[in-house]
Amino acid sequence: MQKERLDLILKTLQEKQTLTLKEIIDLTKSSRDTARRDVVKLAESNLVERNYGGISLPNTFKKLDNYLQRSDDFVNAKKELAKRAAAFTNQATQIYLDVSTTVEFMPKYLTNPNLFSVTNSLDIADQLIRHSPGKTRILGGNLDAEKRCVVGTKPCLDLENYTFDYAFLSGVGIDQDGIYYAYEDDIDYKAKIRKQSKKLVLLLDSSKVNVKHNFKVLDLNQIDFIITNDNLPQKLENTLLKSKTQMIYI
Repeated sequence: MQKERLDLILKTLQEKQTLTLKEIIDLTKSSRDTARRDVVKLAESNLVERNYGGISLPNTFKKLDNYLQRSDDFVNAKKELAKRAAAFTNQATQIYLDVSTTVEFMPKYLTNPNLFSVTNSLDIADQLIRHSPGKTRILGGNLDAEKRCVVGTKPCLDLENYTFDYAFLSGVGIDQDGIYYAYEDDIDYKAKIRKQSKKLVLLLDSSKVNVKHNFKVLDLNQIDFIITNDNLPQKLENTLLKSKTQMIYI
């Protein structure tokens, strides 16, 4: 019965806050088409929000808009986060700058002429050649027009060629369980960045705190530094302290 399935979905959603379509199929033991109809019914009743590959509780997170539209959000905060993050690079030789509308501001603050910067972002690459005195490399692969970055297996394989002093990332959400991203291909890619980097630095504006998204990709103990523009909730901060993650407030 659909009512029983919808009740089960909503009850589970209250606990998990987000569910992928696959999780709904497994939960209700239904077909993909049936699960999709259930999602449509819940969304039409304003009981859930549809997102990339699943559903969430209303207002659990802000849906990702087009990358260029998001570039105008929280500009001042992002600039301050980027400026603080750039201080890590003064004595570094190799860094990775992940696709992010926050990390995108970092090239303006890079002053080390011996720095070699690698990225998969078209916009960050553009900013690097405009502002950074060091060398720049953009990874090869297929271009994604919406995300404005290089995607696919090739850039992930290319990362094997580097050992970064620091990798700088952002995220679409963080809570006590970890760091969240929107796309399934982020899972392997962020894991590879972590593996190839001595230190991982997360730039996080306050709108991402206590927000879940589709995929929990990184654990808190995989993050060496978090730079944020507001105090974190006490429980989250305590968990980070246990994970030996250093927090930098601006």
